[in-house]
Amino acid sequence: MKRKPIAMILFSLLLLVFAAGFLFSASSSKTPEQETIVIAMPRSALIRNMDTNYYKLWLEEQTGLSLRFLFLEDGYTPEYLSNAFANGDVRVDAFFSLNVGDDYLTALAALQDYGEKGYILPLNPYLEESTNLSQIFRRFDSYDLQKIMTASDGNLYFMPGLDASRGQRAKHVFWINKGWLSALRLSVPQTTDQLRQVLEAFSTLDPNGNGIADEIPLCGTLAADGQELYNAIINSFIYADPENSYLLLQNGHVVFAPETDAWRQAMQYLNSLYRDGLISPLLPELSSRSFSELANSPADILGGFTANRITDVLMQNSPEVISNFIHVPPLAGPEGQCNATEHIPFPNIAGVIPSTCCNPQAVFDLLDRMLSEQAFLIGRYGEETVDWETAKLTDMDFYGRNATVRIINQLANKVQNKHIGELGPFFAYPQYADGVSFAGLESDQEYINARAVGAYAPYMPDEHLGTALYRADTAAELQVLRRQIDAYTEARIVDFITGALDPFDDAQWDSVVRRYDALGLPRFLAVAQASYTEMMGD
Repeated sequence: MKRKPIAMILFSLLLLVFAAGFLFSASSSKTPEQETIVIAMPRSALIRNMDTNYYKLWLEEQTGLSLRFLFLEDGYTPEYLSNAFANGDVRVDAFFSLNVGDDYLTALAALQDYGEKGYILPLNPYLEESTNLSQIFRRFDSYDLQKIMTASDGNLYFMPGLDASRGQRAKHVFWINKGWLSALRLSVPQTTDQLRQVLEAFSTLDPNGNGIADEIPLCGTLAADGQELYNAIINSFIYADPENSYLLLQNGHVVFAPETDAWRQAMQYLNSLYRDGLISPLLPELSSRSFSELANSPADILGGFTANRITDVLMQNSPEVISNFIHVPPLAGPEGQCNATEHIPFPNIAGVIPSTCCNPQAVFDLLDRMLSEQAFLIGRYGEETVDWETAKLTDMDFYGRNATVRIINQLANKVQNKHIGELGPFFAYPQYADGVSFAGLESDQEYINARAVGAYAPYMPDEHLGTALYRADTAAELQVLRRQIDAYTEARIVDFITGALDPFDDAQWDSVVRRYDALGLPRFLAVAQASYTEMMGD
């Protein structure tokens, strides 16, 4: 009787091994003449059937290839992939949306390591002037995309997935419950003093009208995940850019915000909100998922939160909850500071060709085809004349300009079979990504987000570090310093907000600031300054 469970366990393990072997050896007997390309990619619950997917069939028609997809499960890790490469088990022709690092520079370094070990192919030999990727390099004006994508050994190892459209630029947007404002006859706050007054009213005057003191004036997370509530408020005191380790520019000089008096004032303000119960005491315990569940509660208990886009927190299938909220334009602090964080989008590792690929040129051409304008339109909006169409001359987009695309059947974040959710190479051409027509519904989620972007854009900095900290030639040294400085900064923000440290205490504040020297801040600032100066020279 005891042998049966053991036998079943062994049988299950054999099945897992067989499945893994199938994934990484499926094309080992393939020949180029068969024109079958095997692609490994993450599984998506929003894709109904890859065999009949419209975008997949369109790619096959365009390239003359037969595409077969194999799915990497959620448990797949960079370590698992590295072991599979080292053991010679990888036999697919391409990887889509490859997860090889926690951040962009780590991923780029991992790709270079794979390339130098012969696991993946450099794409330089295939990059001709006529390719879509070359044209994107020439047209992209936010930064030197080719340089950012090039590893320190001079090789290009991946095809990008990149959306640098206007709608992606705003970070840390403050959203407030307009239903509560209306119920209490309050205006949208414009300053930090007015915000405190509004939150106090939310806390005491029963704005949801249920007779229960269940209101949460302000909440979010303490993780640096885009839903952290503190950066929007820090911006009222000094520019807050966590993507660049809270560095900012003043007349071309790199400055570290967390050691300034303005930063201390921001910590004091946040601490006072938390101490007075205006920020939820649940804050230290909430993950992004648990906070989203709280925010989407039909009980209407949340007064305000921070998110890059409203749909990062509120569910698209809950329009009645979304309609309760409106963006708060950047708040002015006690010194009149009024900032908005500008997000500089970086390319995802969207397409990689392993060295075991039997027909690299054909696969490169496939990945490059996915970077075309037509591929983007299908890959985001679906089938032309069925799911979208060219906008009429009288159609206006969300930003008040002539629209380029009119949506017939909205596919975003729905189970569908028209595209693959941009799992793979894509480039969001701004004229289309920002050019969707506005149907006149103020409850439209894209309209809500676009209004927020329009309100925040004027407060973004004139000087910006851009990609200075993401250059491969300085990445190795900067990465080590950044990680320890970032971790320390985020931990101290939490301590100051929750009262574990007292931002009003001079001795505690000075101790926190002095610690940065031991973490290598002077060297970090020197390298960042040199990298920024070089970038501007380029």
